Amino acid sequence: MMGERRPLLGLGGHETGSRAPQPRRDMPRLARPSVSRQGERLSPQFRALSVAFENKRATVAGDQTAEIDPELVVVFDLAGSVEKFRNAVQRVEGFEFLAEYLEDSDDPDDDFFLNDRVAGPLDSPVMHSLQVVMSNSAAITQLIRLFGMWQADPEMTFDRGLTKFRYVFEQLRSIRRWGPNDRVRETGLLERWRDTLEAVGGYFSPVLVEIELWFRQSPNDRAAASAYTRALVSAVAGVVKDEAQIVEIAYHSLLVQLPIQEVETVVNRGADSIRLLNADQIMFVSPYSPMSIRSEDAAEIRDSDPETQSPCQGLPRIALLDGLPHVSHSRLKGRLIVDDPDALGENYATISRHHGTTMASLIIHGDLSESLEPMKRPLYVRPIMRPHEFYPDSEQTLDDQLFTDLLHRSIRRMIEGEGGRPPSAPSVRVVNLSIGSETRALVRGISPAGRLLDWLAVKYNLLFIVSAGNHLSVPLKVPAEAASDQETAKVEVLKSARTSGKLRKILPPADAINALTVGAIHADSAGQIELPDTVWDLVEAGAPSLYGAVGPGAGRSVKPELHHDGGRALYVRPLEQTVSGPGGFVDLTLASTSRTGPGMLAAAPASDGSIDRLSYSHGTSNATALVTREADRIFDLLESGAEDSDGFAFPDPSFHPLLAKALLVHSASWGNQGRRLQSLLNLDSSTARREITALLGYGRLDGRRLGNAASNRAVLIAGSRIGRDERHTYNIPLPASLRSKAVWHRFTVTLASLTPAVGHSAKYREAKVFFPSLDPSDTGGGRLEADHNAVRRGACQHEIFDGNRALTFVQGDTLPLHVECMDHAQRLPCRLPAGWDHRVATSMGPLVSVI
Repeated sequence: MMGERRPLLGLGGHETGSRAPQPRRDMPRLARPSVSRQGERLSPQFRALSVAFENKRATVAGDQTAEIDPELVVVFDLAGSVEKFRNAVQRVEGFEFLAEYLEDSDDPDDDFFLNDRVAGPLDSPVMHSLQVVMSNSAAITQLIRLFGMWQADPEMTFDRGLTKFRYVFEQLRSIRRWGPNDRVRETGLLERWRDTLEAVGGYFSPVLVEIELWFRQSPNDRAAASAYTRALVSAVAGVVKDEAQIVEIAYHSLLVQLPIQEVETVVNRGADSIRLLNADQIMFVSPYSPMSIRSEDAAEIRDSDPETQSPCQGLPRIALLDGLPHVSHSRLKGRLIVDDPDALGENYATISRHHGTTMASLIIHGDLSESLEPMKRPLYVRPIMRPHEFYPDSEQTLDDQLFTDLLHRSIRRMIEGEGGRPPSAPSVRVVNLSIGSETRALVRGISPAGRLLDWLAVKYNLLFIVSAGNHLSVPLKVPAEAASDQETAKVEVLKSARTSGKLRKILPPADAINALTVGAIHADSAGQIELPDTVWDLVEAGAPSLYGAVGPGAGRSVKPELHHDGGRALYVRPLEQTVSGPGGFVDLTLASTSRTGPGMLAAAPASDGSIDRLSYSHGTSNATALVTREADRIFDLLESGAEDSDGFAFPDPSFHPLLAKALLVHSASWGNQGRRLQSLLNLDSSTARREITALLGYGRLDGRRLGNAASNRAVLIAGSRIGRDERHTYNIPLPASLRSKAVWHRFTVTLASLTPAVGHSAKYREAKVFFPSLDPSDTGGGRLEADHNAVRRGACQHEIFDGNRALTFVQGDTLPLHVECMDHAQRLPCRLPAGWDHRVATSMGPLVSVI
């Protein structure tokens, strides 16, 4: 029995102290080659680099070589990493640090390997990093001089600020230029261009690419890089359609249309065959793929229960950045505030307004198969999609604007205003993004759009709720012999989904660490539906969908953090003739269910212009819209909770976005899915938690527990700002019912933090905020579910401690919860003055549930 529901309780104040020093761990050390071996290995590479500078000087300056000192992008490939490498290179005139990327670990070799003090050399892989620097020849000449001096005297004293180069020389695997293959590796450009050529052949069909430039600190350098890149584009009859610079996230990009001839040249002759991919000003070149959403058949379901609830009122709290909804629909009329500065509505036919209509309906009403109260406030809508130019049943994000810049301008207009006009919706605290981009999905780091959301979340104190993304084009292959039986196919399709996990990464901007990323569960409220023989339901109710993007996030963090009902998806049953016996495979495709269900029931446009039509759908977008709706309900609880807090200190409203995120995650758990997946996929017990965390995150949201307590459960919340090397200790009252009784109980602790991020750094978080794992003797049980390493790598730590051992304490004893803050990417101010803005302050909201 749940018992009487109780309001949220304020946890009260905290004790502030210094962060406890971390115990030193005797980790294996990196074994490095001798000084003479490094000279033997690297001297030819330094000479090649010098030649490259001389060749570049001659190319750029012609007969004026003495007057020109060209710049090249230089890559230091290090075994491991060197702390404060950025500071060292900035000390050398002519060097400018650009980025750090963590690469995949490599097998050990005779030069670099891990050595254990007791066991000796290990077979463990060796991590390495790329430190990328803009350099002129004078700086490289000085570096070569330093390298020669170090070879002659390894114990030499370096000039002030240059000592780190000793470790650079010791750990340097190679030094080279950033080349054409670096610019396209992992961006999918070559694969996309090969597919394009196969589809269009030699016909004129220009392609769109995003050219991301190295972000230079000097505005003059950025202007020069832009001018040079534009000249290269013009030289091949290309067109620059858009350009954007966002200084705060070190972003500088151009949206470019290139002729098909450039595509042919690269596909046939390689990435180094065109000047554009050889330009040192360019970091990455990605295929520009505006997200396109294809709608199923026009809805023919008539709304049998037209709305009778009271109209909405007040200022908007939730913003939807999506397609333009059907504003006259009976379920949406009078409930939307549409802000359309790009006048997209002028050419947005009502029949094309599928995705925005569905998202708005789900946020306001939830799944219409249930009878839920609509959201009380109006929904602010900023359209950032339009109907597809060639496919009338599809919508896509704007293809003539950079997606990252479009998001930036949309949020800035909403909170700050634009063009001298007042802000359009400054009351908004939560932003729903149920769309994303297939471009740059975790290419060597967090995407530009993800970095943008991280910065905007801190700058404006917003909660972004973002869909993990759908991968409908990734085939699910099952052995032919398994495709004749539904139960056998269920197991094989799950294995296929796991195998294709690397192809189903979360899509930008869902990689943002300060955002709440949502995946889809195979569930809805449509009830039991009699299915025809032509379709199969291959997913167990409550299991993750097979089409949804999977984690982990950047730095192997927990992404998506949360899963919620996204609608059941059915698959077309393979035809008898395709099941051809052993050795072959069958592709399973999704079936259309928009008219019959199952799925989420929501408002929809109709071909005849009706305003009362509904349709079924599924997707991570749906799950994200429902989580956004739940966030609105949490805000109501938080705003009313202070009045019912029984004298306990309740968090300031400035913490509500962060507390909403924490409360949403706090309700999540794996349930029985963890054990089920481990068994069906035959996962090794030593790695099962890590693999399941990538599939489930923190688990499925349980709406029954969301923001609620009961007679046998207390939910306590707190919020504060924390500075570098600080420790905040919260003392959690222990209920007398747990004293000296061997009964089952559970402690759930969720810590959400809002941390600034640091551009192109492998250690992306400016600060790491975490709580040390609770001692089993204090909780009477052990940790459950998510991988203990992954939970500390993002901005939301969620841990469950479960057991039935008796706790020994006296009346008034408390369970201490220590929240700590430490440097991650760079140092924070020691103290945060009153009123300090979110650019540096780190906020947190721990929630403790005792059952």
